[in-house]
Amino acid sequence: MQTKFIFVTGGVMSGLGKGVVSASISKLLQLSDQKVSCVKIDPYLNFDAGTMNPIAHGEVFVTEDGGECDMDIGSY
Repeated sequence: MQTKFIFVTGGVMSGLGKGVVSASISKLLQLSDQKVSCVKIDPYLNFDAGTMNPIAHGEVFVTEDGGECDMDIGSY
């Protein structure tokens, strides 16, 4: 089977639901017996989620190993 890609974009505004939409589409494809891999890309150059303004970025999700990421990572 040929690999297919779905890109979900939507600007820099936090809280629009891009992560939840991506996770929901992935779940629907999984229920249709499709193999799904989600990749979240935050192209922060020389920044990490913990040092950015929370108004522009949103809340920070801290992983078990101490990594700081976008709050959408918890949706996957």
